[in-house]
Amino acid sequence: MSVQAPGRHVRDDAPAGSRPASRLRALWAGPVGYCLRVYLVFRLGLFALALVVAGLLPHPNNVSVPGWEAPVPAGWATAVTGWESGDALWYLRIGSQGYAVDDGSGAFFPLYPFLIRVVGTLLGGHWLLAAYVVSNVALVVALVLLLRLTERELGEAIARRAVLYLCAFPTGFFLFAPYSESLFLALAIGCLYAARTARWGPAALLGLLAALTRSPGVLLA
Repeated sequence: MSVQAPGRHVRDDAPAGSRPASRLRALWAGPVGYCLRVYLVFRLGLFALALVVAGLLPHPNNVSVPGWEAPVPAGWATAVTGWESGDALWYLRIGSQGYAVDDGSGAFFPLYPFLIRVVGTLLGGHWLLAAYVVSNVALVVALVLLLRLTERELGEAIARRAVLYLCAFPTGFFLFAPYSESLFLALAIGCLYAARTARWGPAALLGLLAALTRSPGVLLA
């Protein structure tokens, strides 16, 4: 049954909650859903790869950084903690404790560890989890922006392949790790997309934030 009101036609027979459900289905089937599906496949695959590699290869003595000890690989947790090495240790140390004088921490740009500090505080001091949240949310945002920008320039088919190839690239695993690469990528693509659509204020802001994440950000000028 329908009710006719002046100037419009309103249906009252639609099931409750059907519109939100249909919107979610449309979102999942659209560009955002495609990027999420690609991300999840590679994210789960890399967690599994970390576990397999840790089980098959001898464990090296991870080099710790001042104020932050490298984790010792152990059991299933290696799928997550196995990525806590290299520069990730510095980011976690700086995010949780701040910069220090004469320890080399000044070589790392501040935006990524600052976000770790904010998210880690909200998560009760779980700094590695915070770093994963920042990096992986930034990666999903970067994938969506890459798809939008490439679709604008070259079409949907090429845009979808660009997202897939970025995640499958041999060094693409850095984007999933607790490193600053995914945050920088999201800000850089966002800056270029904003500039391409003549939104100069957001482009300038995103370029500034990218320069606070990694030194190549200055090239976005």
